[in-house]
This record gives sequence, structure tokens and C-alpha cells, in this order.
Amino acid sequence: MKTSSTYRRIFVLGSGFSKSFCPEMPTLRDLNDLIPFGISEEFPHLRDYCRQFLELCNNQLDYLNIETLSTSILSAQIFPGVRESLYHSSLRFELLRFIAGAIRHDKGVDAQSSAVLRKFLGECLNCPGEGVRDTLLLSFNYDTLIEDVIAADPDLSARVAVDYGVRIDPADRSSVRAPKSHTVDLIKLHGSLNWYPVKGASDPLDLKNVCQVEPCDRSFPIYREDTPIYIPMAHAKESFLRGSLFNLLWSKADYYLKNAEEIYFLGYGFPKTDMNNLEFLLRHRDRFKKVVVFEREGCAVLERLQKLLGDLVESCDAKEYLAEFAG
Repeated sequence: MKTSSTYRRIFVLGSGFSKSFCPEMPTLRDLNDLIPFGISEEFPHLRDYCRQFLELCNNQLDYLNIETLSTSILSAQIFPGVRESLYHSSLRFELLRFIAGAIRHDKGVDAQSSAVLRKFLGECLNCPGEGVRDTLLLSFNYDTLIEDVIAADPDLSARVAVDYGVRIDPADRSSVRAPKSHTVDLIKLHGSLNWYPVKGASDPLDLKNVCQVEPCDRSFPIYREDTPIYIPMAHAKESFLRGSLFNLLWSKADYYLKNAEEIYFLGYGFPKTDMNNLEFLLRHRDRFKKVVVFEREGCAVLERLQKLLGDLVESCDAKEYLAEFAG
């Protein structure tokens, strides 16, 4: 095993990984299906904005999806007056709440799926006290599937902590927390639904202003109406990269990818619309070992991936693949 400064192997997780273990977890396609008619009355400005845009496009749904919607709202910077500025602030707020609400899941993972995931996580445990870190999970997801499965298992929760690669203190900083002997090292490149800006923080994207909030925490009631810290699926990501949080996460991920011996992809489809991610990942392709996606034979997505990565691509459900991988 390598020393703690690098990892021997990295698993890169995409939305297909979470959906495999929790079918209610939406992928990009599922979110697109909610726009505009699946947007609830809880988000009136966002719902009306989408419907008005759809009318302008002569009801052609192809022009309206979560990426274009997010990019349009998040990239807007110039407004004729205060009224328009306030309106776009409400749109931004409702958009982020809508995405987080759709991805957040209250249902637990079923027993069979939980068993597979726990076994996989058991294969990924690191022993930081011994100066050894062998496996890193690198995730593009914001959901808390992995954290929830660990918390729900008495054995894992007693001895395993999630190490996010950066120090994110709990909101309840006065709580006494027993030290854990092992870690699951999980870098979440797009943020997490259990990360929140500290109350009163001037720049919520600066690392010192981020806290971790779980439903069992005393502080949860005062944060539950706030918006978690995450980068939505949009091409206008620059505004989220101004602070130290995401800059440090991406810098660490790049370093670890450069030094890994084996890189696996689970449920990540290398979306062709995201050139930054493609460049970020593909320069390490000489160490790719497997790309697991769940797509039917002959579909355009699978054919595109096979042209891009050849025999490395395997069409398989992530849970089924890991059931065999973990023995």
C-alpha cells in the first residue's frame, strides 16, 4: 500500500452509482422529466419561468432541460433594475432548492442493496492512524447515500468516519464525538446535501464557513430551510469556484488522480457536454481499469463511450458489478 499522501486506487462515482442502490435517486434524465410540469407549487417563480420559456419555444421540450435552465438562471448578471434583480435572486434560490429536494431521499436503502454497499465500503476502508490510505472514492454526486448507509449500520458507524478530504466541522461543534479507527475517504467534487454555510458567513464557499449538518443533529432545525452547498448541473460553474472549498477539493482530486495506479468508474457516463470534466479525467486514461455504465446495447450513449474508451466499457448495473467485485 502507498503512504497516506496518495491512493493506490480511485473509484469515480456518477449518478448511475447512486441510482443503482437507490432507484428513487434521480439522474439527469429524471430531472429533465420534471421540467416544467413536475415543478411543484413550492417553487412558483421557477415553475412560471419554465412555462413561459416553453411558450416562447412553441412548446418544444427539447429546448428546456435542467442544464440549460440552470445555466440560464445562474449566469444572469445584468438586470435593468432592483425588481428584476430580486426576481432572479428568487429564481436562483428556488432552482437550488428544487434540485436539492429532488435528489434528497428519505427512504432507506433496501436490505440487499445495503448489504452490497456495506461490503464494498468495507473493501474501501483506510487506516489513517497507521499512515495508510489505499482507496479513494471520488464522487460527482451530492447525495448522502454513502453517509446514510454508514450511519444506519451500528458496526460501521461505531468505527468508520467519512473523510471528505478537507476539514468540514459539524454544526454542533460542542458535541462530543468518539474517535473512529477507520475512514471512508470521499471527495465530493460538486458539494454535498449535508454541507451548509455557517450562519452569518460572509462567503459561504470559503472552507472555514462550511459545516456538516445531519438530521440527528441539534442544529438541524435551524438549517433545514437553508440551501446546501453544491454545484448544480450547469455550465455556469465559475461563481461556485471563487472560495477555497471547491478549489481545494478539485486540486486534491487532480493530485490523487495523477498518482493513482488504478481508476474505476461506476455509473459515470463522461457527458460530452462537460468539456472541463472530460479534460480533467481523460488525461489519466492510461490508468483506467473499468468504466461501468448501465445502458442497453446499441444505445447512443453506450456506443459513444465504447468509441471513447473501447473495451474498458462494461454495460452493467453498478450494484451487480460491485457484488462480484467485492466477492
